[in-house]
Amino acid sequence: MYHLKRISFILLGVLLLSACNNNKSAQLCKTWRIEDLKYTTEVPEQMKPRVEDWVNEMKTAFSITYNADGTYYTVLKDQKLEGKWKLNWNSSSLTATAHDSTVKQFHVKELSDSKFTFEAEEAGEKVIFTMIPDKNKP
Repeated sequence: MYHLKRISFILLGVLLLSACNNNKSAQLCKTWRIEDLKYTTEVPEQMKPRVEDWVNEMKTAFSITYNADGTYYTVLKDQKLEGKWKLNWNSSSLTATAHDSTVKQFHVKELSDSKFTFEAEEAGEKVIFTMIPDKNKP
């Protein structure tokens, strides 16, 4: 009897964790655009105007769509890239596997219906992306 209660409690815990993860997955499933992008290290003064121009271009030219079936696609101007995504058990990490089998890990800092913030490493630099839902896409 004790073992049955213990197993039931463990199964309930697993189901609750799954439900939380599914809720986070559901929050992620939409099209996002960049609201802000920040490097965690100081950008050299002479590079700041170029970086700011690039960030402003990304705000209008880039979007990423996460689908409920575990696929994603990104659009940068007219270029589209596809892959698969997965949140870990507590939604603190997102793994993206590109079509060419390149795997990237992203540290999820915040995920809600209205905001998705994550940290990525790009060219040896840590970058924090703040994404918001794209109102022009479902």
